[in-house]
Amino acid sequence: MAPQPTPARPGGRPAAEIMTPAALAALQAGRLSSARSLVNRMLREHWRVERRSLTVGTDGSGEAVYRIHAPDRVMDFVAFAFPPSSQERTLRIFDLGWDMMGALLDGPATAEDVEHTRNEMPRLYHGRATRHTLTWCRANRSLRVFEHVVEALAGGRQPDTAALARVGYLMRNIGLDGNGTFGTRSFLAYGDDHPLAVPYHAQLLSAYLMRELSADLVGALAARRSDTAVALDPQVRRFLGVGNSSALGLVLWVGNHPVLVDRWISLREQALAHARDLAAAPGSSVRDTLAALLERAVRYQSEDANEYTCFTPSERIVADLRRVLDAIPGHAAAAEADGRVPTVGELVDGVEDVCAEAAEVVNSVLTELDPAESDRLAAELTVDETFRRDGSMAAGELRALLADRYAWALAVDRTAPGAVANTWYKSRSAEEPRCGATAELPEGSVDLGVDVPGMVQHLDGVLAAEDPALPVGRLLARRPELRGAVERLQSLAGLPYAVPHTNIRDAAFVPARIIRLANAALYGLERTKDYLGRDLRGVIFQGAPTAADLGGADEGGPWFWPAVPRPADTAVLDAPAPATSNGASR
Repeated sequence: MAPQPTPARPGGRPAAEIMTPAALAALQAGRLSSARSLVNRMLREHWRVERRSLTVGTDGSGEAVYRIHAPDRVMDFVAFAFPPSSQERTLRIFDLGWDMMGALLDGPATAEDVEHTRNEMPRLYHGRATRHTLTWCRANRSLRVFEHVVEALAGGRQPDTAALARVGYLMRNIGLDGNGTFGTRSFLAYGDDHPLAVPYHAQLLSAYLMRELSADLVGALAARRSDTAVALDPQVRRFLGVGNSSALGLVLWVGNHPVLVDRWISLREQALAHARDLAAAPGSSVRDTLAALLERAVRYQSEDANEYTCFTPSERIVADLRRVLDAIPGHAAAAEADGRVPTVGELVDGVEDVCAEAAEVVNSVLTELDPAESDRLAAELTVDETFRRDGSMAAGELRALLADRYAWALAVDRTAPGAVANTWYKSRSAEEPRCGATAELPEGSVDLGVDVPGMVQHLDGVLAAEDPALPVGRLLARRPELRGAVERLQSLAGLPYAVPHTNIRDAAFVPARIIRLANAALYGLERTKDYLGRDLRGVIFQGAPTAADLGGADEGGPWFWPAVPRPADTAVLDAPAPATSNGASR
């Protein structure tokens, strides 16, 4: 039996509208994104993060242990810092020149755990985590600002926040590994009652603690250099997130996790449909929150110094958001003149020529209007990703299913120039996914990408030559090589948001659009910009409460989309380090 879709609320957008690469790339981080849902859970449940130890040498080496106090659970994060490597920063996962590495353990870390992790993690692919390790992670310092912040604090000043805003972080994530990788505990073994039993919360908690370590590290190094060093201003510390760079592997990830992708987008569409139906009476919390968050989004976008190539410039997004804001009073007055209380949807709709990214920023705001409903939906993200086939289905019925649910794939002209120009493969030397010209690869190379148009068209051609009444099971007994395609296509038939409507083998395919779907909408990164259309850089947890902020009486106001802080005693950064050819100095 195929995985069952989450029941959709009325108003979810058609797949043909939302599943194109351009539309998927426009989706923004929202309350259901993993980074936001994790932080909001930490606030809601009054988690605490305690730094139990931190030792730092003058050369930047050190060791730290952080304890996470969640309801009915204690977890430890063990981290090791190293002097900055002089080797070329390549952003590749197999490099061993990291500035920090850490492990998230389920329970208190013993001395044996710490020693085992210290010895095994540097070996990476040859190492093995302890049985109660949830994640391994690695990071490098930002070459542009880390040392600047240390020098400023040692000199008794706050760092140049304009320079920090251009980067957004002190450390950049190189790898967040869990779910069985390197011997870590598999996600399904966590159990439903685990505080990290939502997909990618364990990895993102590790990134959150990476952020804590980076701020603690600059403070400790500054204190090492000067007796008059000052602490990093809490506003500045809160503003800084964790950097992230993701590449072609996320295109394969989206292809390999269609059920999860469908659930994520379906839940988001449900949250939007619910929010659009909310009454927005004058003076109500719904209308006030809507206006306040849109104003916050305008300010955040207007302070974005990134230059975008594949994606919409911030100036256009700001202009369109202002037009949506300016139209709300008129839309409200029109409804109230009819004696009605307007809905949220009525307030934000009807502004012409709003770009897709601005429209999705508005949608991100909508997911915050009923936090309880969005949080309830975010908790439903876990899915069964097993494909199952229905051998009793008739061949004609399966072909009709293809014509109905995969019409876009059948319409792809695979004979057009460049339509099958590329093959997705794994680099032997780098252990990383690559996309290259098929004609240049050795004969017999295995394509790791999920070529949905090729799969659908091939299966349709086979079915066309069969008796429509033939059970699919009989066909597979003769043609077992078709089993994977049949299982996938049958299992996903009821999941409208499972598969991007694109041909990833086409020479014109832009990987960054699909990478952005995973990074921004699903994981919750902000400031996501592409490099050469093939990888994506962004920031996680910018504005999120720090460990010192957690454990309070309530959640407080919104933490995302922070303003650039303006401490009075800031240092001036004369000139940022020049970017390397792959942008690694960020």
